[in-house]
Amino acid sequence: MVSRLEALGLSLLVLYFAYHAFAGEKGLGRWSDAQLELEDRKVELAKIETDISRLRTDIRRLTPGSVDPDFVEALARDKLAFVYPNEIVLMTSERSVAN
Repeated sequence: MVSRLEALGLSLLVLYFAYHAFAGEKGLGRWSDAQLELEDRKVELAKIETDISRLRTDIRRLTPGSVDPDFVEALARDKLAFVYPNEIVLMTSERSVAN
């Protein structure tokens, strides 16, 4: 009788740990979800790093002593709607964004 109870107890203990290994809070199911989330975060990080690189380039182009006049003109046209005299301006419903 004791050996059957021991076997039942051991079986229940193995089932308990097996359940938590697969379906628990830190089990294999959660691990696969974490891997998908990690991939999403890596894509987001790549986009942010691209934005940072672009912004660093813009900062370098606007640094006193090395100002890029073409970039300043593009910014003035985009942000301030700057135009030269005698230029023909075509108005559209969509606003273009200078990158």
